Amino acid sequence: MRVVGCVRLLLGLMVLAAGSGCHREVEDVPLLARLIGISDKFYDVQAIDADHVVVVGYGGKILTTSDGGFQWSKVESGTNRALYRVRFVDANNGWISGQEGLMLHTTDGGKTWERQTTGTSVYLFAVSFVDANHGWAVGDKSILLKTVDGGKTWSLHKITTASQEHLSAEEAVASQDPVLYDVQFLDANTGWVVGEFGHITHTTDGGQTWTEQQGSLIGGDIFDALDLPTFFGVRFVDAQEGLAAGLDGKIARTHDGGATWAFEKMQLEYPIVDPLFTPILFPDGTGWAVGAAGEVVQVGGPDAKWQRAKLGMEVATWLRGMYWLDRNDGWIVGGLGLILHTKDGGKSWVPSLA
Repeated sequence: MRVVGCVRLLLGLMVLAAGSGCHREVEDVPLLARLIGISDKFYDVQAIDADHVVVVGYGGKILTTSDGGFQWSKVESGTNRALYRVRFVDANNGWISGQEGLMLHTTDGGKTWERQTTGTSVYLFAVSFVDANHGWAVGDKSILLKTVDGGKTWSLHKITTASQEHLSAEEAVASQDPVLYDVQFLDANTGWVVGEFGHITHTTDGGQTWTEQQGSLIGGDIFDALDLPTFFGVRFVDAQEGLAAGLDGKIARTHDGGATWAFEKMQLEYPIVDPLFTPILFPDGTGWAVGAAGEVVQVGGPDAKWQRAKLGMEVATWLRGMYWLDRNDGWIVGGLGLILHTKDGGKSWVPSLA
């Protein structure tokens, strides 16, 4: 059975989140004046710098702050469609991908957004840019979009990889048009895409051709390709070191650019049964990942075991987006309008109220 899209999965995961922290006290905002409510669903966040942060989510909602999260403003998006991913390449140029082929672009740091024509109506779950011109987006039905002019024009492609001649009937069905959930490019040539049925694909020519990399994960408790978990997120810090996170709390790591992958070891008081959506990797091999049911895990190095993070609060809603400006300054967003911020490397987290 095909794994349903992120949005359908996320909409079924709604419970209460609350918390406190030891940072500067967050001023309470009267209920009627609040920009953030329990009906909000935030899918992604990016900090442009220590002060300027952009959050995107359900219903076309865009929030920005210019003071590190103490006050927030709502920005008009011109749509009520879900916004899944926000990516900036500098202080001015950013893109948002979303529902029904939606792509928004800003040239003024997120103050205003304009729609770009993508030529598709599929959900675009992720977008990646390496500079103000070169970008890619992925989504449903194995769709890959590419631009070389900052999104003025997008070319439409499908990611195709191995021949199906030697696949079983079930494997052939599973390999047809998988949903692609995340994309990351390091430069104009080198990139990775992950998605349904454990798909991990790699390109070295800007997306013209792709090579499957998930085969090395088959073994141990993974008997065939149909047992591989769907991957929702991928992060590389360079051309060699990367993580992929997905269903059943699985995290895979590579040290050789994806030629081989291995599932990470977990040291948990009880296992993770829900999906992890967004992994984060630092150059020293430490990392984080967030997911459904309020799961936040971290690892102390490339040979260490992953453990649940201590946030200093109870979080019982899904968490979808995570972004670190540096090793100390990090953000998490998720369901029920949750926005969390740390300035001490994750030792404590403060919720934003607006």
